[in-house]
Amino acid sequence: MQAKLAVGLAAATLLYGVTAFAIGASGASVSDPAITVVSTSATASQPASGQQAPGVTTGTAATSALPSETGFAFGVQTHFSQGWSPAWLDLTTPLATKSVRDTVNWASVERTAGVYDFSGTPVQTLATFCGRGGALTLTITPKNALYDGGRMVSSAAGRTAYANYIAALLTRFGSCVVAIEVGNEVNSAGALDYPAGVDKFRAYVDMLRVLYARVKPANPQVAILGGSTNVIGTGFLTSLFAVGMLDVIDGVAVHPYRPDAEGIDFEIANLNAAMSRYGTPKPIWATEFSFGYADTRRASAGLVKSVVELYAAGVRHASWYALVEQTHFPYMGLFTGSLIKPQGRAYRNVIDSLLPYGQPVRVDTGDQPFNLYRIGADRWVVWGLRGTISFTGGVVRDMYGVALPAGPVKIGSEPLIVTGATGYTITASQVVADTMLQYGSGSWSYWRRDKANVDTRLGVFDTDFASHFGDRWSKPLRINNTTAAPAGDGANPIRAVIRYTAPRAMQVELSACFSKANTGDGVDYRITRNGVTVASGIVVDTATVNGVKFGLEIGDKVDLVFGPNQTYGSDSFFYRATLSNRGQGTTVVCPTA
Repeated sequence: MQAKLAVGLAAATLLYGVTAFAIGASGASVSDPAITVVSTSATASQPASGQQAPGVTTGTAATSALPSETGFAFGVQTHFSQGWSPAWLDLTTPLATKSVRDTVNWASVERTAGVYDFSGTPVQTLATFCGRGGALTLTITPKNALYDGGRMVSSAAGRTAYANYIAALLTRFGSCVVAIEVGNEVNSAGALDYPAGVDKFRAYVDMLRVLYARVKPANPQVAILGGSTNVIGTGFLTSLFAVGMLDVIDGVAVHPYRPDAEGIDFEIANLNAAMSRYGTPKPIWATEFSFGYADTRRASAGLVKSVVELYAAGVRHASWYALVEQTHFPYMGLFTGSLIKPQGRAYRNVIDSLLPYGQPVRVDTGDQPFNLYRIGADRWVVWGLRGTISFTGGVVRDMYGVALPAGPVKIGSEPLIVTGATGYTITASQVVADTMLQYGSGSWSYWRRDKANVDTRLGVFDTDFASHFGDRWSKPLRINNTTAAPAGDGANPIRAVIRYTAPRAMQVELSACFSKANTGDGVDYRITRNGVTVASGIVVDTATVNGVKFGLEIGDKVDLVFGPNQTYGSDSFFYRATLSNRGQGTTVVCPTA
């Protein structure tokens, strides 16, 4: 794992509109990108006469189809190659994990050209894991001082030497190796350090082509993974797809680090759509992800929600970073020394209670700010914002597997896991709209506004480290699900506009929180209803808006407008806003990285 760039963490957020794949009596309708959402038999807007109260949604397991494919390998990152104690291997046992990601550094094995020495404690430790029935994903950076000056190999001799080393490595470990990840976070600065004048994208793909031809005939079961980006770097990966990478890999590796779990499925859909433009999409492997929070409950919730979203989106392999707490990457480990952390207990609960029972299927709850998934015949996972849910039969447990009292339970940011339930009833949320949970979907849209107050709608814009609503003409303007930035200066502002268009008449109460580093002269904000200002100010560090009440008719627009104040730069900020039923608003907590 390389240092997680602040730009990567802050910008790696959900980016794409929800596109429903609704399955019902009339069959299926598909749009692109394909996010699978399964409908239920009754909705709040169409209750059975005399049987269901307004604001209540019901569903049963029978109303949604089972997925056709199951199986998700959830592993952990280890660093035995960097000197970890071999005793820490035993920590994989209480986690019940059968998959480890590590490396066997090329330069440590081939110190004389063509001679491979696989002796040493790190190799033996990984071999011990293999002997226990484990599987290895090995990340091998194509650098060795013997070839091409120690840079990424670019000569024919260097590429051949790298391919020969991988072949020898697979011979050493046999069928225990399930994947070779070629490089690590290759979109980071200096990672593809080819000589000046070399096209780094073509050189990387040319190396993959030599590797694939060398090792795949004798090792068809091993997946060759290309890309390996810090966060989901769809823009960077697209440059590789354009020069043929999809033809010489079995999977694309990404490291979906992000402030919160919400929206990983949308990012995966966007990446699949990008692949489709260049050929047949390859499986996506989330070979690193984690949440480095001192708040262990927030990190645990992120773990569970991420796995559910990744699995539902079609990802079949993921690795948590890391098995053990490390000084340079605090809070990410599942263990502190030999003591299991709450995140470790959540990890084990996912292994036991979710993964064996099939692929999660997103259940359509209308425009409610909820994420509800069904797994198999009678398992469910739910989280969201300020609602209540009751299940028909079964047991509701928290993210650690602790059973909760029977009866209705509140839906909040921490996922609930339900077993043995045949159906559910949801009471509508007090929240009508939320910028984070509903980002990119339904009634939300994203715009840029020039100094003449002309609005231009934004689409998804892919960069090397993240995708966001934006375009090439207004950089650095961007809008993610929890962060945004305007562009320009006071004389020539380019404002970021986050717009909610009311789908029906309602009486609402607006709450919001905006925060940024106390640098620059701040970000100006204005919140309007149909162009009339209801709140305004300047965000220097933190600004809150509470209790702003107004009525909306169908088609009315609420705009959150952000500008650069007077000077250019230092204008990135966090945001979250909600519209609640009038009289039911609460203070919004500012999101943080």
